Amino acid sequence: MKTNGWLLLAVVAGVLALQGPVDAAWEPKGQMECIAPSNPGGGWDAICRTTAAVLQKTGITKETMYVTNMPGGSGAVAIANVITKRKGDTNLLVAASNALTLTIAMKRTAHTFNDVIPLAQVGAEIGGFFVKADSKYKTLADLVTALKKDPKAATFAGGSAPGSLDHIKAAVFAKAIGVDATKVAYVPFQGGGEAMTSLLGGHTDVAAIDLSEAAGQLEAGKVRCLGLLSEKRSTKFKDIPTTFEQNVKVAFPIWRGLYMAPGVPAEAVAFWSGAIQKMVASKEWDANRERLGWEPTYKFGDDIVKFVKDETATMQSLLKELGFLK
Repeated sequence: MKTNGWLLLAVVAGVLALQGPVDAAWEPKGQMECIAPSNPGGGWDAICRTTAAVLQKTGITKETMYVTNMPGGSGAVAIANVITKRKGDTNLLVAASNALTLTIAMKRTAHTFNDVIPLAQVGAEIGGFFVKADSKYKTLADLVTALKKDPKAATFAGGSAPGSLDHIKAAVFAKAIGVDATKVAYVPFQGGGEAMTSLLGGHTDVAAIDLSEAAGQLEAGKVRCLGLLSEKRSTKFKDIPTTFEQNVKVAFPIWRGLYMAPGVPAEAVAFWSGAIQKMVASKEWDANRERLGWEPTYKFGDDIVKFVKDETATMQSLLKELGFLK
């Protein structure tokens, strides 16, 4: 029996020698990069810089990730660059959100989410309607009443161009209360900060912006929020009511996420999906997420792929209904 045992060990050793060393799990080597399709500051830049910082601090990745800002066309320039010049780049992540979905839905780019690899949703931000502390609109119901009487009764300030996300916030709200969205007065600005300045200066009546953009003025008591475009309250600003609570059944969360270049092998996608899942489960991520005012809403794998494709179709239908797309 002993002789047979040694013979068996010899056979096993021979088989292993023929197979060669077991392949190590794939991981990125060399410099890593995250493209933010915008100038420094704002949501896309925050996605990349927060991701890079947390991955390094937690040791989830060994190499440093640097951030490249690539503004232009609300994501159109970046996605074109990634598809035409970065195919198969396993060390590259790209920030994404509803703003890219809108760009795709409006056909402002020839590319879609089918041309890249959607990787993850790493959070969501809630938008809402903000007024000065002394505004005549004390509640969301006051605003609803005014707009039903005259769609142009209140001017909405937003931090993006007509037909973009802040404008859509006002439009979907109008649609939900039975008001012609095309008649609502929307004033575009270059960012939420400018929209807030306009509101505080009394030049516009309501700011249709994201919660993080209004957080400082909210905490200072200079503005009030009539309602957040959400089914659930903010985890940070728990005292602010939602539109749903006030019988206006409309939500419009701004998701934050990442995609990868086309042609990346499955093992690299699997590595990054796992790395990002570890990242959002860390206390370091939670601290940054809370600072940014993002909600802990996550999607990976098939869920994020289905989500962005469904959102594109839904947004195209909505844009046609609102008169922004023929």
